[in-house]
Amino acid sequence: MKITLLIFFLAFFSFLSFSYAQNSPVDYLKTHFQKPDDYLISKFKEYPYVLLGEAHAIKENLEFVHDLIPKLYDAGVYNLCMEFGAFEKQEQLDSLLTGETYNERLAKDMMFYYNVGWAYQEYYDLYKTVWEFNKTLKNGEKKFRIINLSYQYKWANFKGGVRNPENMSSVFYLGTPDKFRTSIIQKEIIDKKEKALIYMGTYHVFTHYKMPILKMNNDNFCDYHGGWVGSRLYEKFPDKVFAITFHTPLRSKAQFNPSYVSPANGEIENILHSIGTPSVGFDLKNSPLGKLRDDSFFSLCYNNFVMEDYFDGYIFLKPFKNLHGCTYDEDFFTGKTWEEIKGNFPDPDWRKSNNIEEYKEQIRQYSDIQERYKDVIQTSIPSVQHGEIIRLNNFPSKYVAPRNIDIWLPENFDSKKRYGVLYMHDGQMLFDADITWNHSEWKVDENISELNKMDKIKQVIVVGIWNTGLTRHSEYFPEKPFLKLPKNIQQNLLENSLQGKIQTDSYLKFIVHELKPYVDSKYSTYSDAKYTFITGSSMGGLISIYAISEYPEIFGGAACLSTHWPGDVNRKDDIIPNAFIEYLKNNLPDPKNHKIYFDFGTIGVDSLYEPYQQKVDKVMKIKGYTANSWETKKFPNRDHSERSWSERLQIPLKFLLKSD
Repeated sequence: MKITLLIFFLAFFSFLSFSYAQNSPVDYLKTHFQKPDDYLISKFKEYPYVLLGEAHAIKENLEFVHDLIPKLYDAGVYNLCMEFGAFEKQEQLDSLLTGETYNERLAKDMMFYYNVGWAYQEYYDLYKTVWEFNKTLKNGEKKFRIINLSYQYKWANFKGGVRNPENMSSVFYLGTPDKFRTSIIQKEIIDKKEKALIYMGTYHVFTHYKMPILKMNNDNFCDYHGGWVGSRLYEKFPDKVFAITFHTPLRSKAQFNPSYVSPANGEIENILHSIGTPSVGFDLKNSPLGKLRDDSFFSLCYNNFVMEDYFDGYIFLKPFKNLHGCTYDEDFFTGKTWEEIKGNFPDPDWRKSNNIEEYKEQIRQYSDIQERYKDVIQTSIPSVQHGEIIRLNNFPSKYVAPRNIDIWLPENFDSKKRYGVLYMHDGQMLFDADITWNHSEWKVDENISELNKMDKIKQVIVVGIWNTGLTRHSEYFPEKPFLKLPKNIQQNLLENSLQGKIQTDSYLKFIVHELKPYVDSKYSTYSDAKYTFITGSSMGGLISIYAISEYPEIFGGAACLSTHWPGDVNRKDDIIPNAFIEYLKNNLPDPKNHKIYFDFGTIGVDSLYEPYQQKVDKVMKIKGYTANSWETKKFPNRDHSERSWSERLQIPLKFLLKSD
């Protein structure tokens, strides 16, 4: 009996373990992997109407749809319904797609008729792709169609002022756009009992999801909008509609700073990165990926919002940082006058242009994806030349706000070996200049890898701790010196640079009591102070010297580059730096088992540092620091930038991490 029970429990827990593994997003993707085109085509086996939502003017999305045409046809899907085109031109379009010759000027002019600013070649080149495909078909075989879902809106009728029913009905004189589009789908697809890929902007393909609207007098301040094409189809045919979104940045709750955030709080890119970032299609509906939490604008008015509340399926082609804008076509406007353009200029109440050249520049700028999505690109997982990055998204803390953590593992990382750990502040600036706000980086992976190859330093992993932007100063300004300042200066700092709260000690508690235990538990590290180091620049230099002084039993070395001794550049006196120096007199760690590095340049902000650093150097000598335990270096003609810090990073690395 006991043996039988034991076997039962072992089998039961084995089943639980297996189920848990199968239900993790990574394992789900590994076992349900489909190429994006295969994934989308497979949905037509069950659903006659598959909706695909895009963020506009992204080249990779359009290329995917181009390549999909013959595969749709082979699957018995003969229609691509597009938002991007006017139904008034449908007869001309049908003739173009089945004609003996292709008229490229006509293709562009039809798109111009729909939207005078839609000068992106990949959209109207879909006409050519379909025409070329139809030419491969035999006589008598059914031709593939593109069906225009929109009509030409009369923006010339918009009289300015606020948008109201009178204004909008004069512009959208054939009815609201999505009601009209749904009627075309009904007539051209549903009534004919055909299948179709319905391709529109992301919002228009919402089905079960309803977009929140703030209503001040509703009990929960919310109302919900569900008038999209997808919503209308879903209401009539809930079992025949499947909605898929391309990997698309989502509006943030703030709507500015940042404007966009990564879906599922960045976890989709993180998960795909962990398995090599393949192009893949997958279900959100009833899948572990659908259970990923999302806190974007779309989660407003919803409790515990997750990705399957948003869409049914997902297509991931590339990370945001690798996407490109569509091709702007100067020839689109050939033969068109400014009077003709501005007469039907879309959204004239918020999109302003005084002449055709300004308008063209607006169109070009919109397809600059690196600029348009810079907020979300800056949160991308860095690309490194050496080693590997592990991203911890929104690492939680009871002390400070959650933040991203980037853990860099060196080349040939061996979990059976043990490594030191270098904690670095401003973690988003360390590895990849292509995604940083100023297109500059510390080149941490290059510098450490070069020193490793020469066997100049101990082997370490790097933990890049992101700052949160707004609270950076309040987390990096040493707290105990702050509390020694006169009350009026404290108040001024709180109001002008510390966001109303000093939280440096909380930030250090986060590192020491939450982040470090996690790192030591997950990776093969030496956890003692001899192998634990902390580094930063500017305000990051201040928090680094403060960290080793507050936690000498945790950190054995600190590198403080371009240390921002003034603390606040708006003050012209020495009260703040003197408070820092006084703190160091009483709190510097024992020089027998600690190493500290300082440096500064001579250009820009760095030009302020030398007199304060000289005072600090005197304190270092008084406290017993010698060449074995302390270095201060001056770098003439070097400024306050990641470029300058990357150029000299090997110097503090060799000093702190010198091989035994």
